[in-house]
Amino acid sequence: MSTMIRTVQSVTMSGTDATAAGAMSWPYDNVGVLQSARILSNTTVAANDSNNITVTATQNSIAIFTRQTNVAGGALAAGDTELQTFGATMVGDKLELAKGEEVTFAVAKTGTGPAYELSIELIYKLVN
Repeated sequence: MSTMIRTVQSVTMSGTDATAAGAMSWPYDNVGVLQSARILSNTTVAANDSNNITVTATQNSIAIFTRQTNVAGGALAAGDTELQTFGATMVGDKLELAKGEEVTFAVAKTGTGPAYELSIELIYKLVN
């Protein structure tokens, strides 16, 4: 029987910080298979081409997703949970995470960057 495991990693920064980074190490003996990825925004981050943030999550050196708040990417609204689209190479065994492997998270800014507060939520299925 498979069990759903929810792993939440949060990064909180102010608009004056240049970057933010975090990591999560898979603690389970069983392999986890990535099911979905979400960004939960606690503040509104307006869409702007010269002052924006780029949020990335990487698993085993492969981008899970990249989300930018430029005009093309759109704003992040306070209180919203936004499902992310997996990167093109996040398929098959690339979705798997074994014990001790890491997922890294980063927030980079363009320009002076807006203030933001967000959580990244990754949902895995535990494989027996």
